[in-house]
Amino acid sequence: MLKAAPNFAPPAAAPETAPPVSPAARTAWQLACVVVLAGVVFWAWRLLTEHDSAEQRAIAGTSTVWGLHACFAAGAIALAGLLRPVASLLGRRRLLTGLGLAVVCWLACGLAPRTTRIFYDEHIYMQIAQTIAHTGRAEYVQYARVEYGEFDVFDHTVNKQPNGHPYLLSWLYRIGGANEELSAGAIRILVAATAAVLYFALSLAPFALPAAAPLATGIIFAFTPLVLWWSRTVAVEPTTIAAAVAAFFAACLHARLRDPRTGEGSPWTGTLLGVAAAFAAYFRPESLLVFPMVATLLWAADRRFIEDRNTWAALALAVALIAPSLLHTWSVRTEDWGATDGRRFDVAFVAKNFASNGGYFIQNKWFPIAGTVLALVGAGWLLVRQWRLGIALTAWFMPAWGTFVFFYAGGYYYGASSRYALVSAAPVALFAGIGAGFLFGWLRHRTLALASIAVVVAMNWISAMDFVPNLGRESNQARADVDFVRDIAPTLPKGSLVVAMDPCLWFLRDRNAAHINSISHLLRTQMRDLVRQFPGGIYIHWDYWLNAQPEFAAIWLEVLKETQATLVVRRTYEECEFAIFRIDTPHAIEAFGGEVPGGKKWTNLDEALAAIKAAAPVSPAPAAPAPAAP
Repeated sequence: MLKAAPNFAPPAAAPETAPPVSPAARTAWQLACVVVLAGVVFWAWRLLTEHDSAEQRAIAGTSTVWGLHACFAAGAIALAGLLRPVASLLGRRRLLTGLGLAVVCWLACGLAPRTTRIFYDEHIYMQIAQTIAHTGRAEYVQYARVEYGEFDVFDHTVNKQPNGHPYLLSWLYRIGGANEELSAGAIRILVAATAAVLYFALSLAPFALPAAAPLATGIIFAFTPLVLWWSRTVAVEPTTIAAAVAAFFAACLHARLRDPRTGEGSPWTGTLLGVAAAFAAYFRPESLLVFPMVATLLWAADRRFIEDRNTWAALALAVALIAPSLLHTWSVRTEDWGATDGRRFDVAFVAKNFASNGGYFIQNKWFPIAGTVLALVGAGWLLVRQWRLGIALTAWFMPAWGTFVFFYAGGYYYGASSRYALVSAAPVALFAGIGAGFLFGWLRHRTLALASIAVVVAMNWISAMDFVPNLGRESNQARADVDFVRDIAPTLPKGSLVVAMDPCLWFLRDRNAAHINSISHLLRTQMRDLVRQFPGGIYIHWDYWLNAQPEFAAIWLEVLKETQATLVVRRTYEECEFAIFRIDTPHAIEAFGGEVPGGKKWTNLDEALAAIKAAAPVSPAPAAPAPAAP
């Protein structure tokens, strides 16, 4: 058994406690949590028994936003009430260190290029955020007018993905409008903040740990290569791990500010914990697995939490707050998530995915072997010195990493699925940070040995970061399509309508757009009315999907032939062809015109001038001047 050494420092006695709560107020808070849960259970029961799946899915678009609103508001109130004790616990030095760590992480994120790495998923998230900001509903819009700061929705659907990520972006869009650069900048800041919160959480954790472990953990997370690579995108995984780290912080704070005599947690920290755990569950389907991490962490800190009514009340609050997300998941249970044979999870995928996802730690391709060695050292130290905490961190790592081993597209080799490694990046950083902290304390008086290990680790770490400054080939054609839209959108007239496979690209560029499925009937029956509504012209976007999917291209080719479309612009990228066609041609108007609603007549300035000219009297020619007298 290792003996205690100066670098294994137990947390100091807390100079601050949670805000005092009277016994009556504590009981009232506990009852309120139970009542809220009972009310939500009754609402969910009626929803499931009185509505079919389509109606449930429609309701989920609104209820998930209200659930997130409740998390956001309750979390802000609880955090405001805990600012003083948290600041006192951390102290000025740790607060400044955390701020410095966040700045360093933000700068490190600049090593990666700002780009798009997933086939349109990032733009779908941004578009749902745009809809939340304008309508308060978490829906993916397929046909809308987006002009002059207004957002009129004509056709929409509820997306299968959870809505925590779009919800966060929607608050930014309310202030700065929906755009890609603002979104990517926010993700970069959030990743930097996650490194700081991870440092704060381990600094507050009520466990005897190596003194350098919190800072080492924050640094390792900040320089995890894939974290940096994905930090300059608008993918959901960076916000997923940020929310999970917030729940980890709340659990550490709840354990730290408990009553040391009774083991009772505070209603203030209980509220923050319940809200943070519920909020984390709104980001990815497997994010519900944050609850085992929270439960085992509290058990590791103090087994009396099992009997603590405040902690059980916090759990009741969390379950009530995640009910809308559970309803959303239930309403989309029939989705295949892209699995062609319907098998989303299966043991048949384990062998190939395990080779990929386990190889992540030993191939030195996306993660340094030095990080793996440090994590193993940390796991060994925890096994000897803090085995309960080791179980808690394992309960975080195993679901966050292992879930994807069973998922049909969960292998890191599969397309852009390397982003799934981010979901387990925080627990890996915790293991590695504890290992680094132990080695630093053990070797701090052996300068040569410490310097040698530091040099080897730094060299290996940098060697595994060679891909960070690069775009990568994956999704390069989809990126080219996004760039095409970015360049062409400003050139289209105001009042135009773009028919596209991914109208979200155009919505984010303030252009009216529609999916072909939403408007094909109108194109063939009401062309005159569409031209009246969209005088800037009606266009078709020949995009990446029409290059990659022949069955899609056949549908669009039929429209182009029927309307005798005219080519507006064309661009070639590698083997992909991108183009814009105008389809409100004279032939299309004649063939598919239909009647203009309300009996409105078509007029234009040329007709008006011709009518004025036709109605004006003809002036007589001026008489010739009389000849001059001789």
